[in-house]
Amino acid sequence: MTIADPRFAAELVTTTGKVYVFDDVGCLAAFVQEGRVPPPQVQGLWVYDYLQPDSLLDARQAVYLRVDSLATPMASHLVALRVGPAADSLRARLGGTWLTWDRIPAGGHDG
Repeated sequence: MTIADPRFAAELVTTTGKVYVFDDVGCLAAFVQEGRVPPPQVQGLWVYDYLQPDSLLDARQAVYLRVDSLATPMASHLVALRVGPAADSLRARLGGTWLTWDRIPAGGHDG
């Protein structure tokens, strides 16, 4: 898959080293929730920091900002962020709702 914008990208890595790449955090969440790879076979879930797209974050440690007016590749309206002042500043500018990995809605996206 070609990643159009790395600010929204995510990856799942299996215990055998297979990498599934997603162009939207919501797509990774949906893939995981659907059980497409059995949990014991998941080595890691990674998301790219929206504010530092060259930085990978453990999906379970990141915080997610859902902003309905934010256009994302597959309409999840979600961005992954490192917890801290920069994330708080982005929310102050854009508004939106904080989510943790386990609170991303079933399906993860609208499209």
